[in-house]
Amino acid sequence: MPEVELRGRAAPLYRLLDWPLRLAVLTLLWLLGVAAGLVVAGVAPATLASHHVLQAYLSGEAEARPWSRFWSAWRAWFFRGQVVLGLPLATVWVLAFYLTASRQTMWAWPLSVVTLGYLVSLWMLPAVAVTAGPVRAKTVWLLTIHLSWRRPVLPLAGTAVLVVLALAAWYVVPAALVFWPATAGLAAALVVRRVSQPPRTRGTQDPTRSGPPAR
Repeated sequence: MPEVELRGRAAPLYRLLDWPLRLAVLTLLWLLGVAAGLVVAGVAPATLASHHVLQAYLSGEAEARPWSRFWSAWRAWFFRGQVVLGLPLATVWVLAFYLTASRQTMWAWPLSVVTLGYLVSLWMLPAVAVTAGPVRAKTVWLLTIHLSWRRPVLPLAGTAVLVVLALAAWYVVPAALVFWPATAGLAAALVVRRVSQPPRTRGTQDPTRSGPPAR
């Protein structure tokens, strides 16, 4: 059923109220996608497929059709996603091993910083992969690193906000964690969109504002 186009002053509020249901449905689809891949092989394609649906929502498509779009993307990403996202996810275990082994040594602090930076880039990787399209995995990884640290304040701030929200939900409203996977994906997609835009420099006129009248 096509969505009704909302207009008027209350339209932004109505569109905002659509998101809780969207995030809940997307989290459910993500869990089904993970289970369909027997967990180990399902995390990567389910995460990437969720970002395909998120991109459709953010692009303002009238009919996102989350169910069909999700499973179509899940099948397309099943094998390729194991390389693009599966290998970086597996690397987390390697970093965790070295962090555990380096406890109470001089390497504990540097490894913690490296791991934090890696997790921030990993959080943004699915959004970058979906946006980049059918390119090589190495290209996706390099592009993710570039976008993650091109303007590091925004990715780090987004990560901090997500951690605070997760802790608050855990202690106050644990049921709200049902929105967590999709919320993290939405935040990553928004951050990638923002950092992908060229930075504005002084002297660059805002296209939404008109200049002084010519004399």
